Amino acid sequence: MFRGGRSEQPEGVRRQRSGERAGEHIDEVARRKLNLAGHRLALAQPLLGNRQDRVNHVDQVANAQAADLGWFPQGGPLAEAAMAALLRDFCEETHDRASFAFSIDPADGAVLSPVRDAYAHAFVLFSIAALYRLNGERRLIDLADKIVRFIDADMTDHTHGGLRDCVPDLAGDKRQNPHMHLLEAYLFLERAAPGHGYIERAADLVALFERRLFKGDRPVLLEYFNADWTAHDDPVRAATFEPGHHFEWVWLLSEYARQAGIDATRWTGPLFDVARRHGRSGDGLIFDELAAPDRRVQKNSHRLWPHTEAIKAAATRHADGDSAAAAMADEMVAILFGRFLDRPFAGGWIDHIDAQGKPLVDYVPASSLYHLFLAATVAHTALPKQSQPAQAR
Repeated sequence: MFRGGRSEQPEGVRRQRSGERAGEHIDEVARRKLNLAGHRLALAQPLLGNRQDRVNHVDQVANAQAADLGWFPQGGPLAEAAMAALLRDFCEETHDRASFAFSIDPADGAVLSPVRDAYAHAFVLFSIAALYRLNGERRLIDLADKIVRFIDADMTDHTHGGLRDCVPDLAGDKRQNPHMHLLEAYLFLERAAPGHGYIERAADLVALFERRLFKGDRPVLLEYFNADWTAHDDPVRAATFEPGHHFEWVWLLSEYARQAGIDATRWTGPLFDVARRHGRSGDGLIFDELAAPDRRVQKNSHRLWPHTEAIKAAATRHADGDSAAAAMADEMVAILFGRFLDRPFAGGWIDHIDAQGKPLVDYVPASSLYHLFLAATVAHTALPKQSQPAQAR
């Protein structure tokens, strides 16, 4: 059972962090990277999330799900300890809402950045869904509903629709990415605790996807927008799209379709085809960024995670009758093992490589585990045996 820290109620707000004890749990919130020798690295400040490394606790999604499947029983206690640390160190909670600071001081637990980040809150909800599915603790769903109320009240743009990137929102830009991960969180919450309105919230995000993000005449999913969803003022950002996010949306839209009882192939087919045809190098590696409308390569480097999302998307397209999808999944598995996994030490991974295959990072981020684990679970259940990583068979 997870437990938060000592409760305090300044001005009706309960902060579950106990500052004088924060340093005791630095492993739970700060060490989310290994160096290339496999030793832990401590961050200068524990973060709830950042643009490159997801949220610090997203690897606990994999721990909770692996425990639930019986693959890694130790994952349950690890996930519960991480949730307790998250609530203690980052959470502010009232009787009807809960939200999370962005970073704290590792020395005394003081909040360094009180910003509320939409992307990070989506992953907190995802973590809650995974842990609740494992332990069924009602307090978790109560907390999720409080976070949802905070998102509705404070992170939603009630004029133009969609999510504010953060609160306070100084830049005012919109990004597709927080919307994608909030959809993911609602779908996993619906799996874990149906009947709380999560599928209806997922439907609202899918409607926003169709209205603002997906352009059927040129099926490219752009990344950046102005606050009113017009083309971003920066011409580079206005044209940027990521093949990896195409693949990620394919699987999420298919999962939504399964839960909602609809057909999503009008979206998933075009998104998959654009990423498959234009988003890969000659040797199959997925580019980080392309530019619309000509689909030229904008960032000729390669992250690990898009290849895992391509496996999930290929599984979806295989189920929808795409005769070439399983072979693509096989190719992505081979690329993962040939270019990213089991290096620079046994069981490790290289997160990011350049066009020549040289590492662009000097650490091993734990955040990649979430992508690897979900790809393995999808491949294990939805693809022919030859498309499954050996470890998942």
